[in-house]
Amino acid sequence: MNNKSVFYPRLIQSKLDQYFKQEEVVVLTGMRRVGKTTLLKNLFSKTNSTNKLFFDLEDIFVRNIFSQNNYRDIKLSLEEEGLNFSQKAYVFLDEIQLAPNITSVIKYFFDNYQVKFVVSGSSSFYLKNHFNESLAGRKYVLDLYPLSFQEFLCFKEVKIGSSSNYAYTDQNLSWQEKADRNTLALQDKYRRLYKSYMKYGGFPKVVLMDDKDLKQQILRDIVNSYFQIDVSSLTDFSNISIIRNLLVLLTQRVGHKVSVNNLANTLGVGRQKVYDYLEFLQATYVIKLISQKSSPDNQVSSQDKVYFTDTGLAQIMGELNQGSQLENSVMMNLVNDYDLTYYQTSSGREIDFVVDGEVGLEVKQTVTAKHLSILDKRLKSAQLEKGYVVTLHNNLSEQRRSRVITAWEL
Repeated sequence: MNNKSVFYPRLIQSKLDQYFKQEEVVVLTGMRRVGKTTLLKNLFSKTNSTNKLFFDLEDIFVRNIFSQNNYRDIKLSLEEEGLNFSQKAYVFLDEIQLAPNITSVIKYFFDNYQVKFVVSGSSSFYLKNHFNESLAGRKYVLDLYPLSFQEFLCFKEVKIGSSSNYAYTDQNLSWQEKADRNTLALQDKYRRLYKSYMKYGGFPKVVLMDDKDLKQQILRDIVNSYFQIDVSSLTDFSNISIIRNLLVLLTQRVGHKVSVNNLANTLGVGRQKVYDYLEFLQATYVIKLISQKSSPDNQVSSQDKVYFTDTGLAQIMGELNQGSQLENSVMMNLVNDYDLTYYQTSSGREIDFVVDGEVGLEVKQTVTAKHLSILDKRLKSAQLEKGYVVTLHNNLSEQRRSRVITAWEL
């Protein structure tokens, strides 16, 4: 078990394979250590061609190839590496945010030689801005997040549902089918695993590590590398310690609306600085901001609710209570596949998540009949026909249980 040589597929794999068959550039983005390089290398190994090259742009000598001012010199360098431009060519580039002019290089070879590029990078803050300018209509962008719980089970080699292997089955179940699944006999087993997922999160290397101290050390290393590399290289923020302090404050506000005034006063900076920091933290995949269902604005807003993309990451910055862990982990399970908003009534009461504008989900550690009654009132106010309570403990009667989804069924 936990054999590091084993390739564990991700739920995003089918979409990645589908995009690879198209002509456009495939861009895989996400925070460091979420598994982008592993997916890239796996796709490279599966590519049925000898006319292919893989480059890691963390290597300064590799960066020098793509930093040359003359495209002809770059072409000669690639030919020296074995690439034949008279045939269909494939180039895989890892960590492209480290090469400032790489998007113009990709555009040139895509337009002039129809090279198929598959690239990865650790920051949409850099990638989306640059690719929108130079590769409009020539790219597919895929966001990769830490593991969902279904992926967590696969990495732990826990058989999913009735499957005889570790493949992803049942991911296309309807919400009602998820509520109707009878896993009462396995509740203790799944609850124990889910609590581990809540505490340590879904970074693949963390999940594959059994020792708790080593899990914590890996998470600390991820945080440190984020500040040393991403924050330092991608921004001109003069005081990085303010971002650290902001993250600590945000761990205390998981699942709550962002008060920009409060954060600005506590940090001793202006409101615009807080907006800039929040935008950067979201663009580098550390936090996820969820807007109100009625809000058409995609910009950072003081009405947004804040979550971390990984609960383990949040626990390194500051301790989360179990309720916040659960709500944040539910977001982690939904963010890959759904458009998420939340709903607030005129009196300030909320539905935690509205999925694709259609289904309301309220998160409770232990569900009661009263929770279902309150949810029904809020669903009516939000003009939503369907809604469920997501929980760790479902002890309701069988009739009412059909309105409840255990967190591991998401």
